[in-house]
Amino acid sequence: MAPRYESLMNNELNKFWGINYRDFIGRLLADISTREDELILDIATGTAFIPSFLLDKKLKFRKIIGLDLTYGMLWNWKVRLAENKYESQSPLVCASAHQMPFRQDSFDQAICCLATHHMNASTLLTNMNLSLKTSGRLHIADAGGSSRWKNKMIRLFIKAAAFLYFLFTENYSRAMAESAAIGNIHTAQE
Repeated sequence: MAPRYESLMNNELNKFWGINYRDFIGRLLADISTREDELILDIATGTAFIPSFLLDKKLKFRKIIGLDLTYGMLWNWKVRLAENKYESQSPLVCASAHQMPFRQDSFDQAICCLATHHMNASTLLTNMNLSLKTSGRLHIADAGGSSRWKNKMIRLFIKAAAFLYFLFTENYSRAMAESAAIGNIHTAQE
């Protein structure tokens, strides 16, 4: 998935939510402000779209560190950053957001976009909170569901529909991952 991740996200966001990937990221980061001494963490960075987006905006910060569990995503990220000469400003870390290898109080800001539904939100939020300085800022955006999704029959139907959709448009492992992620989709209130 890594070489075509951004086009996949763009197509899926357009199809299911009526927004393109760049606009989704843009909305999340529209009001972000940074200082030259800040260290930023991008969790589930994928192909470095967010680090590249922030670096392209010419925001001032010390570094943005990208964390992703998938080596293939990071490899594509490394190629992209090297092409843009951003590699020194955005180092890579291959690790899980559930077991982040950072000291407490390390980051001024943490970002997680379109990934929380693939994680245990409580563990993720705890780890993000621990990694942030006391005055740190947290930015999270993901697809959400309605409160009706809490109904077991409706959730089962949505899981089955997601499984079948991704089985026929992608492959079995993506179908399993996206179907399993339905249980982690939260309402706006949650």
